[in-house]
Amino acid sequence: MKMGKILVIEDEKNIRETIADILVLNGYDVECVENGKKGLSKAIQIKPDLVLCDVMMPEMDGWETVKAFRLNPELYCTPFIFLSALATMKDFRNGMNLGADDYLSKPFQIDELLQIISSQLTKVEIRKKIQHLDSNKNKKEAISDFKIKVKEKAKGFLDSLERAKMVQNVILPSNDEMKEFFPEHFIFYLPKESISGDFYWVKKIDDITLIAVADCTGHGIPAALISMVCYTMLNTVINQFGYQNPANILTEVNNLVCEFMSAHHKNYIGDGMDISLCAIDDNRKLLKYAGAKRPIYINAKTFKKSAISEDNLRIYENEIGEKLYEIKASNASVGGIGASFNIQEQVFPYQKGDIIYLSSDGYGDQFGGKEDKKYKTKNLKKLLLSFQDLAMNNQKKLIARDFKNWKKNKEQTDDVTIIGVRL
Repeated sequence: MKMGKILVIEDEKNIRETIADILVLNGYDVECVENGKKGLSKAIQIKPDLVLCDVMMPEMDGWETVKAFRLNPELYCTPFIFLSALATMKDFRNGMNLGADDYLSKPFQIDELLQIISSQLTKVEIRKKIQHLDSNKNKKEAISDFKIKVKEKAKGFLDSLERAKMVQNVILPSNDEMKEFFPEHFIFYLPKESISGDFYWVKKIDDITLIAVADCTGHGIPAALISMVCYTMLNTVINQFGYQNPANILTEVNNLVCEFMSAHHKNYIGDGMDISLCAIDDNRKLLKYAGAKRPIYINAKTFKKSAISEDNLRIYENEIGEKLYEIKASNASVGGIGASFNIQEQVFPYQKGDIIYLSSDGYGDQFGGKEDKKYKTKNLKKLLLSFQDLAMNNQKKLIARDFKNWKKNKEQTDDVTIIGVRL
């Protein structure tokens, strides 16, 4: 096994070859040259672990050679040992002052030469280990600093998200407001992240109470920003135009959202919202509904089916004859690009005790179960049909429990919102 690479710079051939043979026999890898100029060139080429150099040589002597080594950044730390017949203290001091690591007078003992070489190479190994430890320490310190900075940035980001959550929650109706408008109701609202692309909205205009659940494209920060735009446009339409009919409201909101997004984003790709919007006239017991890709569900003992066209109504019935009515939405999103925005409005009477459900698509899209599949809307409909006689808070508990049991430890797929209102 090679113990190190040694460069011998010696002008006398016999001495050069003798030193080389000794070193090779002791396991060293050896290169030889006859003067300092060639020695410097060879050292740059092979990067030796140690140099043995004569002093008195033609072209470039030992003094000039060690100077050149110490001026070269790649050779600056290479151990440099003089082998010379010049043996005065002045010669020794001169060599050491120029940068040599040791000085061995000719003639020398083989054991003495090997001991000096071993000692210098040991120092090199110790230096390398210290440098490695320092390097590792620096790396660890750098990694530690990086982790601290990442942690600080993450904390800052999470703090920002929490503040954004507080801002977004301000736009949601308060519990007191919801109780005032709908004494019997539940809200199952579960954002995927701190902030949500889902939002719910209520507004009182004269004797009409408007309620909506909206699902903006995506989730997290992008969807939350879109939700703020859509929320603002909803209020703008109500406050400026005074509309009360859901179809008129959504049509105007669509116009405003498209105009706003196109004006502020040249590459606008049609991000917007799906929404179900109801206008409830409690005096006349009349409900108007319009939806952009989001239907509503109705639990009712009796329902005037003739008020809704067959194309827009689906009926689900359980084994004991209880029925859930689904009123389909129009096939266009608010702010969408391409398809024309043609919203149909459905108007029908209701009775006291009927329940309406408005929702985003997050509940049905949740992955889970034994086969890691979507929950699907059909299972949500079965669930809604199964508990129509229960109190609203108990309905919410069952919805939350079913979602948790289905999801288990899976990642939440999307923002989830379901609102139930007993009329």
